[in-house]
Amino acid sequence: MGGLLGRALRPLSMVASAGVLALVVAACGGSPSSSTSKSPFVVGFANPLTGSEATYGVSDLNAVNMAVEALNAQGGVAGHKIQLISCDTKADPATGIACAHLFVSDKVNAVIGFFNSDISIPASGILNQAGIPMVSGASTNPQLTLQGFKNVFRVCGTDNFQGQVEAEFAYKVLHVRTAVAINDEETYGQGVSQYFAQNFTKLGGRVLSSQGVNASATDFSSLLTQIKGLNPGIIQFGGFNPAAGLLVKQARSLGITAPFISDDGTIGPLFYQTGGSATVGAYLSSEPAPQDLATSRTFVSDYVKKYGNQPTEFAGYNYDVMELLGHVVQTEGSTSAAAIIKGLAATHDYKGITGVINFDSVGNNITPQYLIYKVQPDGSSTVYWNPNA
Repeated sequence: MGGLLGRALRPLSMVASAGVLALVVAACGGSPSSSTSKSPFVVGFANPLTGSEATYGVSDLNAVNMAVEALNAQGGVAGHKIQLISCDTKADPATGIACAHLFVSDKVNAVIGFFNSDISIPASGILNQAGIPMVSGASTNPQLTLQGFKNVFRVCGTDNFQGQVEAEFAYKVLHVRTAVAINDEETYGQGVSQYFAQNFTKLGGRVLSSQGVNASATDFSSLLTQIKGLNPGIIQFGGFNPAAGLLVKQARSLGITAPFISDDGTIGPLFYQTGGSATVGAYLSSEPAPQDLATSRTFVSDYVKKYGNQPTEFAGYNYDVMELLGHVVQTEGSTSAAAIIKGLAATHDYKGITGVINFDSVGNNITPQYLIYKVQPDGSSTVYWNPNA
């Protein structure tokens, strides 16, 4: 999920995550009941902290910790110090659902997460039953907020919007009229590809083939041979690395020269590391990286000073989620679930480092942004097209 601009992350061995659940920040130390004044505001955080998608999860955790430290340095929110509990989902649905159950048993006041849509959707049901507010800074599948749950919100955009931006870019900017759409058969990738195909067709283009591949597959030669015969104007891929990097590398080795476009599950160091020079010139849709937003400059500078590397694009969104939760508790004067849900639902023109946040009736941020990036020869990605301009 996108805008990583060739970033490296600190070694995973430095991540504060042992087993499935780890206490990352403990305001006043000890358990939630050890506070000498008001009880702490306990926040659960769930992201992949190990495995192939840890690049994103670790950076998000770093950003949330920055927000927690800043708020606690000011005395906390409404007299409550913040205590952060982190859970490593490993990008695995069963593990992610276990994280949701652990948050319920730990009686957290709110949850930041989840990164993967195929985890956030079932996990949101568990948190809804427990009445725990949940705000995602990365899950983009529209279904997450279409379940009728009043406790679920997201600050990032959605797959249908991202798929639409990719389709408009292909049709209106690259002027291609035929496409093939491939997905990694995971909820996120399927969603982006589906909305790309729908919007590309609506604009007047033709989708010659639409199919899925196993996310862990390493040999795409059979599929790519079929695609070569179709001679598409563009190849769209919905999903994550390493599949994306391998796919474009093998496509180029077969002599397929059609432009390649993918999403914010692809953009980042691993895409280039996996696909090498074949990834150069690929187009990648993404929420703006913090480095590309004037409102995030101080955050990026502080992040680099603290961690020695650049934040991923979802780090800014997760930072905003923690700050927003703090703002809501301060405004409502309570850490109760009902008060937090009420405050989140009433959020209007909240100015975060990623932009303005306004939640609609189902919990979506109605003012998200997406950009099209292009991979450069050094593996970095730079802004190529801004549909918001």
